[in-house]
Amino acid sequence: MLNDEEVLNTIGLQKSQQVITQMVKIASREYDCNSGEILEGHTDYLNLCYCCLSITTNLDNGLCNSCRS
Repeated sequence: MLNDEEVLNTIGLQKSQQVITQMVKIASREYDCNSGEILEGHTDYLNLCYCCLSITTNLDNGLCNSCRS
């Protein structure tokens, strides 16, 4: 939704990472959502690992090197 409305492009990558990370944390804590489901299809664009939410360009299927190990 945010990407469809060009919000992420407008605020830039770094701010997008911060906003999305906070949204995922809130959704996971308050609504028992799975971060992988929330970030599905967006991890490469955001450079975010869906498991630990670390910022990295070294992603494979949404997981950073540490989470793949």
